[in-house]
Amino acid sequence: MSSSRVCLATLALVGVCMSASADSTVVDFEDGMTHGWEGPQGFGGISFIDPSNGVGGSAGYRTQFSDFGIVFANSTNPAFVGNFAQYQQVTFSVDVKVDQIGTFLPVPRPFMLELRDFDTAQGGYPWSSVFFLFDWISQDTHGDYTTFSVTIDDPSSVDLPAGWGGYGDYDPVTFETRLPPGVTFADILAGVDEIAYSTYLPDFFFTDEFFDVTLDNITVTTVVPAPGAAGALTLSLLAGVRRRRR
Repeated sequence: MSSSRVCLATLALVGVCMSASADSTVVDFEDGMTHGWEGPQGFGGISFIDPSNGVGGSAGYRTQFSDFGIVFANSTNPAFVGNFAQYQQVTFSVDVKVDQIGTFLPVPRPFMLELRDFDTAQGGYPWSSVFFLFDWISQDTHGDYTTFSVTIDDPSSVDLPAGWGGYGDYDPVTFETRLPPGVTFADILAGVDEIAYSTYLPDFFFTDEFFDVTLDNITVTTVVPAPGAAGALTLSLLAGVRRRRR
């Protein structure tokens, strides 16, 4: 076999072996269950499954609450917590609709994803976390459903990817939040104890307002390399080298 044919055969084998599998979990609230998601409850208002305020008039998880901000969190669904650093890629997405933010006049608020790890918390902080700001939302700009999504291309990265911030300590010079000493992005991703969609952006202070916000199609997608891909790749390359030497 010529060297060119060997290379083509090798590349074909590599393409098959390096295929990856993706697994998605979607919570759309159509079954009347929250699947671990919890919005604010108590004196300020309520969070509940609205059977007709979701995407396309379907079900969605709605909060009507007065406070400085709102948080939708999940610490019990194994699809949304645990070791994400083991994956090749992870994508988080959610559909969001704002009916109202503001007590008298519409006000914008940040909307972010936060991945929390309680085990690495230091210095009196409740948790260490990494967070990603999607956008500032209001009924003027997000009165219809908007899909927010972020993909982590390397969950085992030590450094924070572009657009991500850290929480659990502060810079004594700038007083901005950051990850605690010795804690990396990969450390947080390897032990996510709670996932949250929140309007409490670190380093910002907010006034008490009324929130009427609905979430739908809360999704996590993980990508896992095919088993044995690295070994098959090595064998195919060695076979090509041996054939070329004949």
